[in-house]
Amino acid sequence: MSFDFDVDEMDPDVDLAIDDVDGSELSDEAIFEEIDFDSMGIDPGGPTVAKPGSEEKVLMLAARYAAGVPLWHENDCYDHSPGAIPRLIQKG
Repeated sequence: MSFDFDVDEMDPDVDLAIDDVDGSELSDEAIFEEIDFDSMGIDPGGPTVAKPGSEEKVLMLAARYAAGVPLWHENDCYDHSPGAIPRLIQKG
């Protein structure tokens, strides 16, 4: 038995249902909340002591992505052990 899962998008008999989801049209322009990383004291160019997976680390990654810099800094914290919540920016 053979299964062919390739979809010919040009086939008029194929309904891909990409234009309508739950009664609303999909748009290329999604609305996202803008985050002011500067007011939060986050420097996307510097290292962070925030632990991997923490909310602080995710905010730093978002700031780096928004700034167009590499997501990972060679001096970022890599400690996965439990501990106190670190400050966002490593001093010095």
